[in-house]
Amino acid sequence: MMHSSPMPLTVALDMAKRLHHELAKHMTPEQKRDMTRVEKLIEEAQRQHQATLMRSRPEPAVAGSAPTKKSFWNRS
Repeated sequence: MMHSSPMPLTVALDMAKRLHHELAKHMTPEQKRDMTRVEKLIEEAQRQHQATLMRSRPEPAVAGSAPTKKSFWNRS
């Protein structure tokens, strides 16, 4: 089931990027480095979460045990 709201990590990444952009001119180099690291960590967490979701999906039925219906637009 798909949700209409964005994933929490996507929201967190957007907020971190916006905050970094808004505050960059007032930040020290160390703070800028820290913000960049936070953005990279959120992106990494999002990739790992997506990989976990892909692994947890149920495997399709054995090919040949049940016929599959081809869509109208995907006929070959």
